[in-house]
Amino acid sequence: MMLAAIGGLSLKHWYSAPEFYWRANRALRQAQDDHLCMHAEVFRQDALYFSLSVWRDAEAMRAYAQSGPHRRVMLAANRLAQVNRFFHFECSEIPSAELALRYWCQHIRAAE
Repeated sequence: MMLAAIGGLSLKHWYSAPEFYWRANRALRQAQDDHLCMHAEVFRQDALYFSLSVWRDAEAMRAYAQSGPHRRVMLAANRLAQVNRFFHFECSEIPSAELALRYWCQHIRAAE
């Protein structure tokens, strides 16, 4: 069983975009270069930017989240963006962005 993570955010100000895109792109490349990451992508839906990653296990995801460019983008996130909740779920295959987004929306609604 693998572990997927999806989360969304919106930029606080238009002028935050260049720094955010630079930092997020580095974090995306970090995930894509990690041999324990089975899939990583970013996409836009309506006014939110989403990241979707799939990891071999929770320990691999945790190690990524606490290191390198991902750690640095998360430290800057509150200054640059309004971060929405992340949702983690187990999967036996890599979910499509559409399916992961559907799970995210159901989870966010249930939490409200």
